[in-house]
Amino acid sequence: MLINTTRQMKKKNIMLVTSTLKSLVSATKGDISAQTGLSLATCGTILNELCAEGEVIEESLDESRGGRPAKRYIYNSNYFNILSVYAEGTDDVGVISSSVTSADGKNIVEYNEIYNNLTIETLINHIQEVKDRHPNIKALGLGLPGILVDGKVLTCDITHFEGLNITELLNSQFSIFVQVGNDMNYTAFGFYRNNCRDINDPIAYIFMPPRHCAGCGIVISGKMLRGASQFAGEVSKLPFYDNLTTGKNTHPHHTPEFEKLLHITSSLIPIINPVTIAISGHNISQTCIDELSIELLKRFDSKHIPHFVYRDCIKADYHNGISEYTLDAYNNFRVFNR
Repeated sequence: MLINTTRQMKKKNIMLVTSTLKSLVSATKGDISAQTGLSLATCGTILNELCAEGEVIEESLDESRGGRPAKRYIYNSNYFNILSVYAEGTDDVGVISSSVTSADGKNIVEYNEIYNNLTIETLINHIQEVKDRHPNIKALGLGLPGILVDGKVLTCDITHFEGLNITELLNSQFSIFVQVGNDMNYTAFGFYRNNCRDINDPIAYIFMPPRHCAGCGIVISGKMLRGASQFAGEVSKLPFYDNLTTGKNTHPHHTPEFEKLLHITSSLIPIINPVTIAISGHNISQTCIDELSIELLKRFDSKHIPHFVYRDCIKADYHNGISEYTLDAYNNFRVFNR
């Protein structure tokens, strides 16, 4: 038990050193020790191991002020690549979008393919083409518009994927680490990482696509809120939703999208009390969001109204969420399983 505990502690220290080095960009052993609280000896041992494996690169020595000059280190961004992929649309037409990022999370290149009749073979061929161009890809993150549990697609806007254990299938096909998730969870996570990284209060992200029902991703204390059966965020199942789709608007001058948005946010505020809600989608604009705040003030005290952020497109947030989440998961996997 003691050996196992010691080993686990060492792995955690490796993760701490690498994440600190990425944040500092370039650092000495002393810099990393000061940031992490680890001893100089521990930092030195870990850095030596990482340099031997090629994950960290030793730069030129710092100028000496008397005594031995300090070695300076940088993280090797080319150590591996992450591939993030998502598919959006219907069975018949849509887009497969891919983004390749470096080991330190920097975007390298993006590919977009318009498809007709999306099947699992179409997706596999797309991934294979990108992988052939970037043989250093070691991990794949896939986002889909549906409910996924333990790597299996339960429901999906692209019905050809329903019933597939897509994580197992892709892992077998490409022999790399595979992480699969819901589109809105990834999008909310990407927005959080770029805009609210140090905030522990709830963050929500609402997307209202033109052809499908609204969706919502939620991040609390830096963690995706998936729910007990991965059903959290399925706001189109709120009891008012179908009535708003088929019935008359409460306010004739409000669009159906606005009415849905008003009811969804009115539900989120008393349930999770979000500090920020990002909103994107069909017929949604900054003007619409400004009007939303005015309407919500008729229902809630101003202190409960979240900060609203308009997003004209979810693409950047979506890709960022897939790549960041997959990078975290892959780093954890490769460190604790090597």
